[in-house]
Amino acid sequence: MTDAQYPPAAVELRARALAAQRESRWAEAEALFRQAFEAGHPVAAYELGLGLLDHGDRDGANAWYRRAAEQGVPAAAFEIGYEEQRQGDLGEAERLYRQAADGGHRSGILNLGVLLENRGDLSEAMDLYRRAWDLGEHRAAFNIGKIHDDDGKGDLALAAEWYERAAERGNAGAAYNLGHVRRDQGDEAAMVKAWQRAAELKHPKAAYSLGLIFREKGDKESAVVWLRRAVEDFAHRAAAGKLADIYERDGDRDRARFWRDVPYGLGAYSPEFEAFASEGAVAAIHRQDVLGEALGDGDVSFDVDERTLTTGGRTYHGVTLLGSFSHLDRSWLWAWANDHYQDDHPAVEPLRAVREYGRDHDIAEFTVGRLDLSGFPNPHQAGTTVAIAAGALLGGNGVHSCGINDGQGSAYFHLDDPELPVAAYDPLAAPRLVTRAVEVFPSDPRRVVRGLVAHYGSRIAEGPNVIQGHFPDGHTLTVGFSSDGLVSGITSKHDPS
Repeated sequence: MTDAQYPPAAVELRARALAAQRESRWAEAEALFRQAFEAGHPVAAYELGLGLLDHGDRDGANAWYRRAAEQGVPAAAFEIGYEEQRQGDLGEAERLYRQAADGGHRSGILNLGVLLENRGDLSEAMDLYRRAWDLGEHRAAFNIGKIHDDDGKGDLALAAEWYERAAERGNAGAAYNLGHVRRDQGDEAAMVKAWQRAAELKHPKAAYSLGLIFREKGDKESAVVWLRRAVEDFAHRAAAGKLADIYERDGDRDRARFWRDVPYGLGAYSPEFEAFASEGAVAAIHRQDVLGEALGDGDVSFDVDERTLTTGGRTYHGVTLLGSFSHLDRSWLWAWANDHYQDDHPAVEPLRAVREYGRDHDIAEFTVGRLDLSGFPNPHQAGTTVAIAAGALLGGNGVHSCGINDGQGSAYFHLDDPELPVAAYDPLAAPRLVTRAVEVFPSDPRRVVRGLVAHYGSRIAEGPNVIQGHFPDGHTLTVGFSSDGLVSGITSKHDPS
């Protein structure tokens, strides 16, 4: 369908509707789509349906899809066909899918094929799948491969050929099934290669399957890599259990405890995160104090695409979206694991450095996409700690958060704007900051103090019961420790000599 076949007035109204929709003026766009349809442009009814669905009005969307389908819009026929199938009316679904297929709608052709395959009409289903494949539908090649595969009892050579075609176009299920075919053919190396490709394509079972294979072969290092991948990407419970068992047999109980808890709710950080975050805790808390004073506590708005955050009448740049915390399920979700964003989005791409650091230093909190923190006494604070610790790897000014989804969640942003103040060493604030940091990370107060001294580039002197940091401006920070390792006193003074 082209605009040339519709009345010029209808074409103009539709163009104005699309422009209003792009500019987020939905009420105006809705009215213009209606006018365009009434003036003779049936595609406007379909686009109105899409807009209504985006705004949560499924019934309204379906009503406009039906109007568009009645006037021959293939995409609308597909949408109503899918709705009829969902409601159980397979006869009406088939009629509408055929209408969509006759109009060249790729998904209509594919779904019609699935409908016919399910009722046993394999010949026409295969014809439809080949037609959909020719139009670029990789799921059609997967379906052809599955029919030839027949659960390992069919033509495995043809099954492998079609699975390979679909996998080349990014179909994770095809890559995973190809691995099973290669195993049935007795080619273990090809099986592993296929499953590795499936894992890269994010098939939920591939990494776990690889972990089991390498574990059976006695390659513990490779088994751990793939089992961790399954937990990191999909919170795979069986993989977490196998991984914990490996660490338990190695005598690493803390690591075993952490990985076993990942799918069910963490109640403590990993030892690696604890060490990293405690070392940077004083500087991180100071950075947050300075940033908080600069930004204030007013309302926050943000534009992820522009990488800006606005509060207190000022707009700041250099924003990275770290992730979000859900108050409903008490979990932390990294932005790179959020389906709404791509890894290479400008506001998300800087997080590659966090993930790479996590992989290089075995800090699982920086590599697991979703962290269930429900076992912590204060899950929200636990998520905030993860965000602030990650922000330290990005440099800049620190982390700011705001409520989202009517208070059901909180979004976290890292700022790196030269207009914001830098958190330099503050000798007056140092004792208070050390005390706060040790409260957050009480297991190793010495590490907390060493991290402070190292961060601000001073000389350090350490004895059995004391750590001193001598700073270039003449200030000396002295932290005393009791016999059981607790902080017993903190002094900060200026020594001009």
